[in-house]
Amino acid sequence: MKTRMLLAGVLIAGASATADAADLSGRRPAPVAPTMVAYSWNGFYVGVNAGYAWTQNDTRYSYRLGDNPGPDDIAEFNAAGLVPQGFRGNRGGFIGGGQVGYNYQIGALVLGVEADFQSLNVKRRSNQATSFRDGADSTTIVTAAEAGVDWLGTVRARAGVAFDRALIYATGGLAYGRLTNQTSITAAGVVDNVAYAGAWRGGKSDTRVGWTIGAGAEYALTQNITLKAEYLYYDLGRTSYAISGGSSDPTEGFLGGTARHKETGSIARAGLNWKFTTY
Repeated sequence: MKTRMLLAGVLIAGASATADAADLSGRRPAPVAPTMVAYSWNGFYVGVNAGYAWTQNDTRYSYRLGDNPGPDDIAEFNAAGLVPQGFRGNRGGFIGGGQVGYNYQIGALVLGVEADFQSLNVKRRSNQATSFRDGADSTTIVTAAEAGVDWLGTVRARAGVAFDRALIYATGGLAYGRLTNQTSITAAGVVDNVAYAGAWRGGKSDTRVGWTIGAGAEYALTQNITLKAEYLYYDLGRTSYAISGGSSDPTEGFLGGTARHKETGSIARAGLNWKFTTY
């Protein structure tokens, strides 16, 4: 009897072990959650940009007068404050171009350098006419001025903080641009029953170097494509040019002058970059 009970226990234990082994062999391992890899801003990139620019033009004049200015001429107008002493104003327009740069990421800190170049054909034109009559004598003076930027480029450092695919940054550095400025002054009238006319002109087109500062935000749409929005303020400094000419009136006391121009501006733009993959 004891032998039978012992044999039955052995058989039951063996069957249980076989069932447990079958369960273990058919059990699949638990799935492993994928590891999230943070976006890397490291590497070179190229892109395009477009937006709107506002330029601030400030042109001031200083005039040269002869030793013996005659009556009712432009010299007398200048002494009375009737000749424009300068022009100041704003003008806006489309801006578009491209950029190239490099980013280096240290933790959440992103450091980089970027160079861009864009067309900026924004010009401001001003005209002012002044007339004077004294009995039979009369004089009309027309002053016309034009100032603008033909193109603009910058070379800037960038420093920002990355929040995975989002980047907020400040930027600043060198700005350079092609400025075109010109002024013309014409006078015509009658003095002592004699008609006269005069013209004085001057201008300058040159490349100026200044500075720029701004800020922006950038977001990685894919591993290689990023979209950015940016604001820049630039200052291209001052330039000057001579205004010269003459009049058919021998008593005309106006000899010309000098124009001094200062150019600043603001840019708001969006850009699209292609970032080269780095490993």
